[in-house]
Amino acid sequence: MKTLKTLVTALFVVAFLGSAGAQDYKSAIGAKLGYGLIASYKTFLNKKAAVDIFGGIRWGGLAAGAYYEIHSPVKSVENLKWYVGGGASVTTWNYGYIGYSSYYELGVSGVIGLDYTFEDYPVNASVDWAPTIVVADSYDYPGVNLARFRAGYGAFTVRYILGGKGK
Repeated sequence: MKTLKTLVTALFVVAFLGSAGAQDYKSAIGAKLGYGLIASYKTFLNKKAAVDIFGGIRWGGLAAGAYYEIHSPVKSVENLKWYVGGGASVTTWNYGYIGYSSYYELGVSGVIGLDYTFEDYPVNASVDWAPTIVVADSYDYPGVNLARFRAGYGAFTVRYILGGKGK
């Protein structure tokens, strides 16, 4: 519930900050807040399709992945686009418990979010939700290999737009 409240709050901040007129961008680099200390690089392949590559440190381990996203404008709110897509990620961390001191998981994710660009600043902000199905991990369940669903993945991302205005 706390994650949902954070995402909704971030959505309102993204939707209502800034001045009128969107600043489209080709590429941007920044940080994802919600995964740990994670860097994000987003680049558009054309006017609608983008790739978001991310990686960094979380919970004594690492996280890395990529999403392919399709963007469409939100006609009722200038500067705002929504996006949907999918991708994969790998995550490791260290619990420090005996028997399960290290853990990894490989996941396949869907992603849905909002992407906002500012007119007067070379800044982009987005908020997303990335429900993930874990297809492989290091837990040892004898005779059982079940995929697990993770609904709590998502982030608020702030990026610096590289190369100035326009695509």
